[in-house]
Amino acid sequence: MTNDTDKPFPEASPVMRTVSRTRSFLNSPAVKFVLIGFVTLMLMIPSTFVWVLVEERADRARDVARDIARSWGGTQEINGPYLVVPFTETFETGPAEKRETKVVRRSAVLFPQRLDVTGDITVEERRKSIYTLPVYHSRMSLNGQFTAPPANTFEPEHGGEIEVAADKAVLVIGIGDVRALKSEVDIKLDGSQTVSFEPGSGPLEISMSPKSGHFANPSGINAVIPALKWRKGFSFDIPLQLNGSTAIYIAPAGQTTQVQMKSDWPHPGFTGSFLPEKRSISDSGFDAIWTIPYLARGIPKVLETSQMPLQDKLFGVKFVDPVNFYQTISRSLKYAIGFISLTFLAVFVLEMRSGWRFHWIQYGLVGFALIVFYVMLLAFAEHVGYGVAYLIAAAAATILNAAYIGTSLKSRLAGLVMFAVLSSIFAVLFALMREQDYALLIGSVIAFVALAITMFVTQKIDWSGNTPRQGDSSALPT
Repeated sequence: MTNDTDKPFPEASPVMRTVSRTRSFLNSPAVKFVLIGFVTLMLMIPSTFVWVLVEERADRARDVARDIARSWGGTQEINGPYLVVPFTETFETGPAEKRETKVVRRSAVLFPQRLDVTGDITVEERRKSIYTLPVYHSRMSLNGQFTAPPANTFEPEHGGEIEVAADKAVLVIGIGDVRALKSEVDIKLDGSQTVSFEPGSGPLEISMSPKSGHFANPSGINAVIPALKWRKGFSFDIPLQLNGSTAIYIAPAGQTTQVQMKSDWPHPGFTGSFLPEKRSISDSGFDAIWTIPYLARGIPKVLETSQMPLQDKLFGVKFVDPVNFYQTISRSLKYAIGFISLTFLAVFVLEMRSGWRFHWIQYGLVGFALIVFYVMLLAFAEHVGYGVAYLIAAAAATILNAAYIGTSLKSRLAGLVMFAVLSSIFAVLFALMREQDYALLIGSVIAFVALAITMFVTQKIDWSGNTPRQGDSSALPT
C-alpha cells in the first residue's frame, strides 16, 4: 500500500506552462525596469502641476511687489542734468512768386562738461502679507560744471535767421518715478544763487525705459537758468532725496561722468551699459565707483533733439534678493526626472539584491513622496526662507522613503542605504541650485557616475527572470 505523498508531482499541463511563462515574463527584471521607466514618465505630470503652482505663487509675489512699489517708489533712473536752450529759425521757402516765411522751433541740448554723482543708499525690506520687497531711501548729490556753449551751437539748417530764446533755457533732470521724491529740489548755481525746480521735463519727452518696470512713473523736473549764467557757463550743486525699490540707474550725462555709490545692502547686482571700475562688497554693504569718459559715452557735446538723451546707456545697481526661491524651485523641477530616476535605480538595485519584491505601485508612491517634497519646499520657503525650508522638506522625504523602502523589503540595511542615497541626492540637488553656472557640468558627471554604478551592480541580474528568486512562490513546476 502506497502513501499519497509518495506519488510523483503531476506534470503541468500546457496551459499551466503558458501561464507560468507569462507570469515569469511579467515578473522579470526587464519588464519591471520598463514599468519603472513608465512610472517615472507619468510622474512628470504632477511635477508639471507643481511647476505651474510655483509660477502662480511667483506671479502673486510680483503683484505684491508692484503694490509696494506703487506706494513707496519704483525703480529709479536719474538722467541728467541737461541744459536745454530753445531757439527758432526763420527762413523763406517756395518758388519766387509764392515765397512764404516759415518758423521752425528747435532745441539745443547741452551736456555738462563734468558730472559727479554721489549716493548714499539705505535699504530695508518692506513686507506685505507673506511677501517682501527690498526698498531704499537714497540721498543723492549731483555736482558739475557747464561751460559756455560752443560757437556753432545755434546754426541755421535752411540758411535763415536764428533767434535764441535766452530767457527760456532750462535745466532738465529725468527721474524714473517722480512721485518718490521726498523733498523739494533746488539747484545752487556757482555756489551762491539758488533756483527751485518745477515739475515736468520741459521741452524734452521721456519714454518708458525697459529698466523702469511697469510700476514706474517716468517724468522729470526742470529749473529756469538765467541767460547770464548759461551763456558764460556755471557750476551746479543739486541734492536729491529719492525713495525707490529693486534698482537705481544713472545716465552718463556729463562729458566726463564719475559716480560713487555706497549702501548697506550686501547683495548688489551691478548692471547696465557700464560696470564699476572699483567696487568692494562685504556683509555690511558695498561701495562702487564708475568713471565714464567722453569717448566711451559715444555722443557729441551738443545734441539737437526733443527726446531725453542716453535712455539706452543707463547703468547702476540692483538690490538683489540673495535667494529668489521661486526661480530656484522652478529650476530644480527641471531636474525632477533625473532626481526621481536616481532614486528608482537605487530601489531597483536593492530589490534585485534582496529576496523581496517591490511592486511598481510602491515605486509610484515613492515618486509621489518626492513630488510632495517640492510642494513642501515651496510652502515652507514662503514662511521660513529657502535654506530652512529645504532642510525640512528634504528630511521629511528622506526619512519617509527610507523607512517605507526598508520595511517593504524587510531589510534594515536597505532602509539605511536608501537614507544615505536620498541624503546624497538632496545634497547634490541643493548644490546644483546654488551653483547655477556649473549645474550642467555637475549634473552630467553625476548622471554618468550613477549609470556606471548601476551597470556594474546589475551585471549578475537575470533580466529574463528564468531563475527563481528567494521568496518567490509564483513559479510553477514544469
